[in-house]
Amino acid sequence: MAYNNIDNDIDVLAKPALSNPKYVIPRDAAVLLPLSSQCNCELVVNEAGAAMVIYNKTLPEGIHWVEYDMDLSLLTFVTWSGDVMELGIKIHPPFKPHLKKAKEIMMVQMTEDGKEIIIMYPADLVIRNIGI
Repeated sequence: MAYNNIDNDIDVLAKPALSNPKYVIPRDAAVLLPLSSQCNCELVVNEAGAAMVIYNKTLPEGIHWVEYDMDLSLLTFVTWSGDVMELGIKIHPPFKPHLKKAKEIMMVQMTEDGKEIIIMYPADLVIRNIGI
């Protein structure tokens, strides 16, 4: 798979289809508390690369896109205003080959008891992989 450099300051690499300037985190972005410290949350990924983050509290703002750093095994959410928030859960090795196939992550807010979906929407997924 070929990669393109999209940020000359830190040499971050992304899938060519997602090497778009709209996927650049602002330098002055606020860093929010990790999602896992705010509520119960889980990452679910299947073998075909379909991915969901399921959580049970209202987020401070909608998620514009999600970044998966394969080198650090981190998932970071970027809000519509440019704030960033990590998932706060390490992405374990068995998830990696499946998550790197994904093009988006479904954001799914459930009720506290987990019986109903409150909101569900897709957020584009950007894969960062320097290879260290």
